Amino acid sequence: MSDRNERIDELNRRAWDSMLSAPEQALSIAEAAYAAADEEQYSEGLAEASLNVGWCEHYLTRSGPAIESIQKALDRFTQLGDKVGVMKALNALGVVYYSMARYDRAMDYYTRSLEEARRSGNRIREAVTLSNIGEICLDLGELKEALDYFLRAYETVPDDGETELVSNVLLNIGTTFHRMENWPLAREFTEKALDIAKASGELMIEAMCWHSLGRISQASDRHELAEQHYLKALAIDERLKSDAQRSAVLLDLGSLQVRRGDMEEALDSYRIALDVAGAIGAKSLMHSAFERLSEAYEILGDHKSALDYYRRFSRYEHEVLNEDTSRKIKNITVQYEVDKSRQEAEIYRLKNIELKEKTEALEDANRQILAIAETGRSITASLDFDTIASKLRESLSRHMDTTTFGIALYDADEKSIDWRILMERESRIHSTEQSYDPARSFAAWSIENRMRIVMSDGEQEYRRYLKERRSLGEPSSSLIFIPLMIENRPIGVLTVQSYKKGAYNEKHLNLLEALAPYVAIAIDNSLIHDRLEFLNKTISGEKKKLEKAAQKITHLANHDMLTGLPNRRLLFELLQKTFDIASRSGTKVGVIYIDLDDFKPINDRLGHMAGDRALVAVAAKLRSILRASDTVARVGGDEFIAVLSNAADRNHVQAAAAKILEICAEPVMFEGSECRIGLSMGIAIYPDDGETIDQLVNAADTAMYMIKRGAKNGYAFAAKAENQEEAQAAARR
Repeated sequence: MSDRNERIDELNRRAWDSMLSAPEQALSIAEAAYAAADEEQYSEGLAEASLNVGWCEHYLTRSGPAIESIQKALDRFTQLGDKVGVMKALNALGVVYYSMARYDRAMDYYTRSLEEARRSGNRIREAVTLSNIGEICLDLGELKEALDYFLRAYETVPDDGETELVSNVLLNIGTTFHRMENWPLAREFTEKALDIAKASGELMIEAMCWHSLGRISQASDRHELAEQHYLKALAIDERLKSDAQRSAVLLDLGSLQVRRGDMEEALDSYRIALDVAGAIGAKSLMHSAFERLSEAYEILGDHKSALDYYRRFSRYEHEVLNEDTSRKIKNITVQYEVDKSRQEAEIYRLKNIELKEKTEALEDANRQILAIAETGRSITASLDFDTIASKLRESLSRHMDTTTFGIALYDADEKSIDWRILMERESRIHSTEQSYDPARSFAAWSIENRMRIVMSDGEQEYRRYLKERRSLGEPSSSLIFIPLMIENRPIGVLTVQSYKKGAYNEKHLNLLEALAPYVAIAIDNSLIHDRLEFLNKTISGEKKKLEKAAQKITHLANHDMLTGLPNRRLLFELLQKTFDIASRSGTKVGVIYIDLDDFKPINDRLGHMAGDRALVAVAAKLRSILRASDTVARVGGDEFIAVLSNAADRNHVQAAAAKILEICAEPVMFEGSECRIGLSMGIAIYPDDGETIDQLVNAADTAMYMIKRGAKNGYAFAAKAENQEEAQAAARR
């Protein structure tokens, strides 16, 4: 092997070792390895580098690029005949698809990896895959099966197995016991995982352990300890830039703060969680954040904010529900794959007619699942009741007789049933309301007993349910009534009917029962939407006043009343965003701390009103000098801070400081008296002089005082700048 190839292998090892603790740095190393291997036409190095790039992209929550890189790695490992590489790539693809909730694809890759590991006798790869399959079972709520997979994975790991794998498996076991509400065992296994992760420097797993321990402590009412664990998890997540995990921890921390009554802290946690989740497009986390913010504001009595966040929660609920619907549909198919992986011997044996029959049955079930998915997505995508009913009837008509079709809503307070839609043949029967009488109404009986009604010959079978039969139209022979429930609360009933006897079979019934929860959710969302519309109309007269008052309050809270400039609070918020943008774009930010020279004599000689006018004049000049993208704020009596964003270099900032001195040196007139105002300025550069707000402001403040104590009316760079004395001398005028 050439020295160049050995260097490429070393780069790949470094990328692999550091990707959990520093994924961005590891990605740079892996890309360097890929470029070098491509130049040398080193196939093995190219395959390993592609795999490492894919893993790093995954840890940085970039699923599309991750799949593309790992698939390239799989193709190269296959061409090389590298079985271990093939297993690693298959497993990596499974992990990425699992993170996307594509359990069907994940199980496909896991199963292929597991079969290859067992054929090769590779216990490490077998343990990794068993643990990954256990995670799918855990997500599906199959806790005993998940625990079985995790324990088998732990037993399969060789004594000299990788610490990362061991700690991850132990964490999974602890998480499973947590879901089983067995707090002592959950804590024991999670702490074991934490000890191993800390000893081996696996920061991502360590953060997950702290998060899990926080949840366990919170469930055990050990709130102070839970908060400590959450904060440790957050510190690591921020360091690793693991945004999805950070958002999840912040939501749990906010819930803990609500339970303790620390509502303002809880609101801050929820808002940050929402911002982080929004930045990465994590809709389920955003959905949860909206809900929790609404609940928190409701507790505080701020009903307007609660309503605002509830509207956002309701809007996102449809998107999340659609995603969850698709996920549930896929999970039904995945369950077959899970059973297949647990009973490998049976899979190899079923190559006869029995396998064919099961495959055909599964295909038939999948066809019905697709029908449920299509209909579920269609009806939950609308908030209009008539549209929901129309799409549902249209879909059902492709699978069964819907000569009569109806949806009735139940009013528990009024004890009445309102047939919001009732179609007989192609005619809509006028909407009618009827009293709630379970002895004389199939709909009322179904709602009262929370049970379905199925009849193949209504004339002969109705007595099983009613004392006497009444019908709004022509009596039907075949009838199905399905109660529509929301969390065990009946909201109505769905019916399909036919004039033919025996019109419906078990498949029809299963389809209706599978769709009923989605119909209930869609209708409930429609009713919520209608109520929200009513509330919006009710409060529309106050809305503009509230918005104007809120804008005024927000402006007063964030701006200096005299000059109209941002105050310290708003400045620090803007500074953090400016630093974040500069960090991503690789530019610099100039922070100029400005103090007026000899301002007190102006107040003493001309009065405080003149002093105020001087401050306003200086503020106006500073605003006229700086660009629209820059910021200037008043942070004290005669102190200002200017922020120059997107600065190319230090010379750019120095030129701006010189311009400030030049313009502000022009005299200001006060009641016929000419007054000159000098400025002492300190300059700090992000990230050269610091990476936090406090570091940059303190550095600029210190530099300003160097000018203040000297000749004044000049500027100086922070102490880290080279040639400081020359810079100070050149700045003075």
